Amino acid sequence: MRSCENFKVSGSRRTCPIRLRNIIFWKNNVIIPHSSTLLESADKVTVHFEWQKKDARDVDVTQSATHHPFLCPVRAAASIVRRLQAFQAPPDSFIFTYMSASGKCRDVTGPIALQLLRAHIQSIDYRSLGISPETIGLHSCRSSAAMAMYLNHVPVYTIMLLGRWSSDAFLRYIRQQVTDFGSDVASKMIQTPRFYHVPPLCRDDPRSHNPLSFAANSGLGSGCAANRNCFSVWP
Repeated sequence: MRSCENFKVSGSRRTCPIRLRNIIFWKNNVIIPHSSTLLESADKVTVHFEWQKKDARDVDVTQSATHHPFLCPVRAAASIVRRLQAFQAPPDSFIFTYMSASGKCRDVTGPIALQLLRAHIQSIDYRSLGISPETIGLHSCRSSAAMAMYLNHVPVYTIMLLGRWSSDAFLRYIRQQVTDFGSDVASKMIQTPRFYHVPPLCRDDPRSHNPLSFAANSGLGSGCAANRNCFSVWP
């Protein structure tokens, strides 16, 4: 859900936007061609990312159908394909291409997408969500997607793989100010009131290359003085 993959943005970008040919539909584990009338009833849809940030190439992300009226990856992708087919767009067309009222092909740019997104926020009861149109940006889509997955107990590694994060940088999208962020954490914490501390590793251990990290993980202070607080028993 990077803006530079879905909209025409200014400036040079390493990331390649999604093209029509990058959308693949599946039904019963068989690829369905774009010309098929069964696109909307497909089981899954795969988006092939040709070139991403940090030179990552040829990465596939697959989502299953939800059968929701509009929050369905398959139906959303099928809608994009149908729109491009309506004016006989070639397979290498970008998904942000559309036909204007004058009959000319245009591009949905970043500023246009941002205007539409803020207009939608303005049309709903955004105050009950604790947000405002002015604070919304195109990256809010990526942030809210990560947050929605987290709040619905999607494993962290799944969020990383689907979002194509190669590090834990995605954690900055998990917003602590969301009231449901700590839901049920307290009750889960007390399920294991006692746990055993493994003795500190030897400094010669090959996994302890960073002395600062070793000190922190081993309960040692900056001066290597023992700082092993007893935190395995709840007060």
